[in-house]
Amino acid sequence: MNTDQIHGHWREMKGWALENWGRVTQDPWTRIAGRRERLLGQLEASLAESRRIAESGFPSPVAARMPDRRRPATR
Repeated sequence: MNTDQIHGHWREMKGWALENWGRVTQDPWTRIAGRRERLLGQLEASLAESRRIAESGFPSPVAARMPDRRRPATR
C-alpha cells in the first residue's frame, strides 16, 4: 500500500464520518458533501492501485540505464 492509497482511504473515511454527521444533524448538504468525499476517496485509492500495477509492469528509467552486473566485462 502506497501513500496515495492511504490518502484515498483516509479521505473515504473522512467522507463517511461527514456523511453520518449529516444524518445525525439532518443536514442534507453535509450528507451530500460527505458522500462526495467518500466517492473521491474511493476513486483516489483505486487510481493509486491502478498506477502501482501499471508502474510494476515497466522497468524504471534508472534501472534501464544501469549496466548489467551479471555479465563479465569484455576486454
